[in-house]
Amino acid sequence: YMWTFRGIPTIYYGSEIEFMKGARADIGATGPLNTTGRAYFGDHLEGDVAVKDFGVWSNATGAMATTLNSPLAKHLSRLNQIRRAVPALQKGQYSREDIAGNNLAYKRRFTNPAKNIDSFALVTVSAGATFNKIPNGTYTDVVTGDVKNVTNGSLAVSVSGKGNMRAYVLSLPGNPAPGKI
Repeated sequence: YMWTFRGIPTIYYGSEIEFMKGARADIGATGPLNTTGRAYFGDHLEGDVAVKDFGVWSNATGAMATTLNSPLAKHLSRLNQIRRAVPALQKGQYSREDIAGNNLAYKRRFTNPAKNIDSFALVTVSAGATFNKIPNGTYTDVVTGDVKNVTNGSLAVSVSGKGNMRAYVLSLPGNPAPGKI
């Protein structure tokens, strides 16, 4: 949800590699840090890595390679890449108009004519939704790569399971949908 909504997605330092997984995060102001879920142990980050863009890395060595290959680190990396590829997810206007079926479903659009940017995304999290009164055209889900052609101004999207997301991006002249990321 955070990677598709307004603002900058923020997670607590160390959460991306599950530091102290399962430990209670907050034990009060007088509790020693090393007994909390917020304790940082730098040995998870020993090694080297080459990084470019948002979440794209290669040539990791040592503990850094193990850390970056964890399922959660890979998932967060992919979310960063999705957000980076779709301007509407970064700074688009938010709307819930003409959406049925899910309170965590919304439309986002960002335009900047001076830079030839027009980005439109339909997002649903944890449940399916039907988006009505949308522009006709080809929509591609950046999560699965599924392509839907809309000809009647309506798109029904299904999502299987809590925490899953679909983000269908409209291909526009000069601004094609990025496809599966």
